Amino acid sequence: MNRAEDYYDKSEGELDLTWEDVEKAAAEIIIRMNENGFVPDVIISIARSGLIPAALVSYALGNKELYTIKIDFSKVQKAGKDQELRHRPKISQELSRDVEGLKVLVIDEMAVSGSTLRVVRAYLEMKDPADVKYAVLYKQPWSQFEPDYYGVQTPMWPVFPWKRLKKK
Repeated sequence: MNRAEDYYDKSEGELDLTWEDVEKAAAEIIIRMNENGFVPDVIISIARSGLIPAALVSYALGNKELYTIKIDFSKVQKAGKDQELRHRPKISQELSRDVEGLKVLVIDEMAVSGSTLRVVRAYLEMKDPADVKYAVLYKQPWSQFEPDYYGVQTPMWPVFPWKRLKKK
């Protein structure tokens, strides 16, 4: 299984999510962080997909230190899992914040193959943070990256409420 598309094809149907589902998944991440005593100095959203989950967690934690890094896996965004994908994700916007010596929480909406999170991990290792934890709202069981925190594990393809709004 070398191609990213193979991971998307494993999904067992779609899971149509509500805003309440998303909030519950974000709350689960926060509960697990509290249980582990992890309090981030900085939150990093993986744009574009992680922007809304990161904002939810940022507000809930009262942490305004929210920054983005943009990773592109999709060549062109299409509905659901029908996407044109690059062989590997690439960084198209670097982090604007120095994280040396800081505790960092990286947030994305989901872990499918884990490729995006692996790229971010390699990138952040060069930035010398004190600690980095990774969180996703939804994790697929075959992801080759195990986030520290996730809201829900599912073999289904999550369809997030912010992806349903279409231009008319």
